[in-house]
Amino acid sequence: MIGGTVFLSRSMVEFALGRGHNVTTFSRGLSGSPVPGAHALHGDRTKPADLEQLRGRSFDLVFDTGYFPDQVKATAELLEPTTRHYAFVSSINAYPDWPEQVDYQAGGVYDGDPDAIGEAVPDGLEDPAPYGWRKVGAERAVLRAFGKSRASILRAGVIVGPHDGIGRLPWWLRRIARGGEVLAPGQPTDELALIDARDIAGFALLEPAGTFEVTGPAHQINRSQLFEEMRRVTGSDAEFTWVADEWLATTTVDGQPVEAWTELPLWIPAAEAPGAFRHDTAQAEAAGLACRPVMDTLVDTWEWMKTIEGGWQPSARAPGLTPDKEQRLLSAWHGR
Repeated sequence: MIGGTVFLSRSMVEFALGRGHNVTTFSRGLSGSPVPGAHALHGDRTKPADLEQLRGRSFDLVFDTGYFPDQVKATAELLEPTTRHYAFVSSINAYPDWPEQVDYQAGGVYDGDPDAIGEAVPDGLEDPAPYGWRKVGAERAVLRAFGKSRASILRAGVIVGPHDGIGRLPWWLRRIARGGEVLAPGQPTDELALIDARDIAGFALLEPAGTFEVTGPAHQINRSQLFEEMRRVTGSDAEFTWVADEWLATTTVDGQPVEAWTELPLWIPAAEAPGAFRHDTAQAEAAGLACRPVMDTLVDTWEWMKTIEGGWQPSARAPGLTPDKEQRLLSAWHGR
C-alpha cells in the first residue's frame, strides 16, 4: 500500500487486514498514523533512496492512489519485477468531457504523458484539467510497466465512507443532524452515484485486469432518498425545502454566488453538468465490483464522525454553506 493512513488508502489497509492479508504500507507518516496490524515502512516516494526500501520485496498486489506521473512511474518500475499485480486509482476526471457531456466517454481521455516530470503540464490546460491529465499520465506509466494483464486502472467517481478527508457526505450528515429547515438543492429525483472506499478496496483485491469506472451503480439513489436516510441515521427533525437549480445558479448573497460542489457538496446544476453522475459501471460489475447499500455507508460514516475529538469539521474543499447564508437563501426563495 503506497500511503495507507488517510481515507481511501487507509480503507484499503483496514479492509485487506480484515480479510486476513499481510499488508505493508509505505508512507511519510505525516498525514496520519499507520493502521495497527500493518507493517509500516516510512519514506517519501519522491526520494529515490527512500523508495529503495521496496526493492526486492515481493507483493501479490500494490495499491497506489498517486497523482504525479513521474512518482507513479518510479514506483511501478521498481516494483514490477517482484509484484504480481498493480492497482492504480485514477479518476473520472481522466475524461475531458466529464461532467459537461452526458456521453463523456465518447471523447476519450486526456493525452497524459507517463514521462511528465513534477507539475509540468501542456500549455493551455486550466484547472481542473491538469488533475485529469496527470492521472492519465500515471495510468499509462503503470500500464507500460505492468502491461494490461497485470494492472487495474480504477477511474473513481465520488468516494465516500469513514475517514473521508474531503467531507462532502459528512457535511450533509452534520447539517441534517442539526435539524430545522434545510436547503435541499435541485430536484428530489436527481440521481447520484457514490462509492464507498471499502468497495473500491474489495474490487482491487480481486486483481481485475483492465480499465474500469468505479462508481456507484446506475439508479443507486436519488437526492431525496439520500437526505431521508441521513435524517433517519442522525435522528434529526430536519425538514427539506427543495430549491431549483436555475434559481440557485443565478442568486447571490451580498454579491456572492452559491458555489456548486463546495458550498453545496454533491450538487451542481444539471444544465451545467448533465454527465456528473451518468457513469457506466457495467464492465466493473462484470469483473466483480459490488457496492454496499448507501445506508450502510451513512451509518458507518456517522459513527466515525462521532469518534472525532472536538467534533467533525469541514475541509477547505467542501466547506458547505454557512448557517447565515443558508438562511438568507431560504428567505429569498420563499419570498421570490
